[in-house]
Amino acid sequence: MTLVVNIVKNREVSQWCEYKDADGKVLAEFKIRGIAHKAYQVAIERANNQVSSKGFDVSKASSQDKTFHELLFQAAACHLIEDWKGISFRVDEEEVEQPCTPENACKLLEMGDIGPVIFAFVRVKAEQIQTEADKYRDEVLGKSENSTSTSVDTQDSANTK
Repeated sequence: MTLVVNIVKNREVSQWCEYKDADGKVLAEFKIRGIAHKAYQVAIERANNQVSSKGFDVSKASSQDKTFHELLFQAAACHLIEDWKGISFRVDEEEVEQPCTPENACKLLEMGDIGPVIFAFVRVKAEQIQTEADKYRDEVLGKSENSTSTSVDTQDSANTK
């Protein structure tokens, strides 16, 4: 008898998603990772830990500290946005197309006039991508069945004492 175990090498999923205006016109495209992306999950844990480790003493807050929503934006920018097409920044009336880097993604979400809207779009899409990937994985693998019974016969246990 042999137990065969499949080794999963790549559990990361990502997908190109179109960001559209109210009229349905595509304004940009984002390659978004699934919400279960390990680095993103670690970043969220660190954000939670940072907030709890600082305590609730507001008198010790400084301008160097980040708010919780800033930490969430950074986590999404650095780990959920894998790539993009069609993103330009306007600075002093000049538009310049920007490459997708963690720094530029942070600028987009934290300093952009529609940063919170883009953040919400990325989060929703990341959840949808992960849900679809998990559903597909479950269909392919099927439900695993228990190979042994986990019930304990209390009568036999009592007789052995």
